[in-house]
Amino acid sequence: MITESSPRVVPDLPQPPPRRSRLLAIGLVVLLLAGGLTAKALWPDRKADVRDGTILVTAEGMAARHGINITLIGTTAAGGLIDFRYQVVDPDKANPLIHDVDLLPRIVVEDSGATLALTSLPHHGATELELGGTYFFLFANSNNAIRRGSLVTVVIGDVRLEHIVVQG
Repeated sequence: MITESSPRVVPDLPQPPPRRSRLLAIGLVVLLLAGGLTAKALWPDRKADVRDGTILVTAEGMAARHGINITLIGTTAAGGLIDFRYQVVDPDKANPLIHDVDLLPRIVVEDSGATLALTSLPHHGATELELGGTYFFLFANSNNAIRRGSLVTVVIGDVRLEHIVVQG
């Protein structure tokens, strides 16, 4: 028989973790999340190479497919912009280039894989391209990726034209 003066035996119950450990765990989770978001901002996911799955064409093949001859890819504005110039040889085939964002040219630096792409349709005033007309796209030269003498590949839709030397 247990009396009031006898000590009671209490089974061991799980003790809550100390408050300091809980705060440390929460802080660690917050730090990991913040680090992950920062890393994603600084090093975005590498996308598949835009050249993958495209068909290699010659300059004549590019003209046959998209109605243009690429006449210049060059640095301008102290290297901050890339001037992409082309001449229209078939307006019916070339007109989609200025109306369809999926057909906007992309320029890939061959030795590094750096890719420059336009994010919106051009605003050069032309609504229809004319036979023999020369037009241009200006690309921001992000991180000075392209320099005079670089070899680049141009991708338009599902075709690519390789080994174009950048002029300065």
